[in-house]
Formats: sequence, structure tokens, C-alpha cells
Amino acid sequence: MNDVGRSRSSLFLMEMIITVLFFSLASAICVKSFVNAHLIGKETMELNHAVAIASGYAEVMRGTDGDIDSIMAVYPEAIKGDDSYFTEFFDANFNPCDADKAVYVGDVTLTPNGAIQNMHIKIARIEDSSIIYELDATKYMNRPKG
Repeated sequence: MNDVGRSRSSLFLMEMIITVLFFSLASAICVKSFVNAHLIGKETMELNHAVAIASGYAEVMRGTDGDIDSIMAVYPEAIKGDDSYFTEFFDANFNPCDADKAVYVGDVTLTPNGAIQNMHIKIARIEDSSIIYELDATKYMNRPKG
């Protein structure tokens, strides 16, 4: 009788160990999936904001006379580099901010080519200098420039 009781308890113990191992493996897989989903969601949010900002720059260029001063009138928080370049800094929520609080940066380069104004837009993370989104836009100026 003692051997039967001992064999049943050791069998129950083995079954419990296997069950605990199975659930710990399943929970590890679920946690990994949730972490990956969070990272993908964050990257998607960054990309959506970057596309919206870059499209905004391009639409402002197309809706104005296309030179840097008319674009800067719409983006007063941007920093003008020279007559063909400006930068705008953004915080973690993609709101314009100062350079010392910035998480993201938008770099815009204007290059006149005869009667065509070219604009190259780059939205990047400051931390690792990785580019989130790039966009090239053009506008026919109807008058040669540059």
C-alpha cells in the first residue's frame, strides 16, 4: 500500500512539474508577442507622424511661391540654416519644441533647378540618427530661379 501511495504522489508531482513548465513556456511566448506588438505599434506611430509632417512641408511648398521665406512663415518654430535649408525639432509626441528637448528632427533642403524647385525632406530620430521617413517633392515655379 505504501508503494502505491508513493507512486501516485510522484506521478502527480511529475504531472504538476510538466504543467508548470508548459505554462511558463506559453507565458514566455505571450510576453514576447506583446513586446513585439508594442514595438511595432511605436514604429507605426512614428512613421505616421513623420509622413504627416513631411507631407505638410511639401504641401506648403506647393501652396506658396516655393521659396524658403514663404515656407518659414508657416513654420515659425523652424530654424533657418541658409537660403536653401531649414530644420525643425519635435518632442516625443511630435510637437514642435526646442533643440534641447527634441527627440525627432525634420530637415528640409530646397534646391532650385531652373524653373523647378526641388525639396528633400528627412524626418529622423535624434538619439540614433536613424531616418524614419524621406520625401522628395517638386514644384514648377513658372520662372527660372537659381
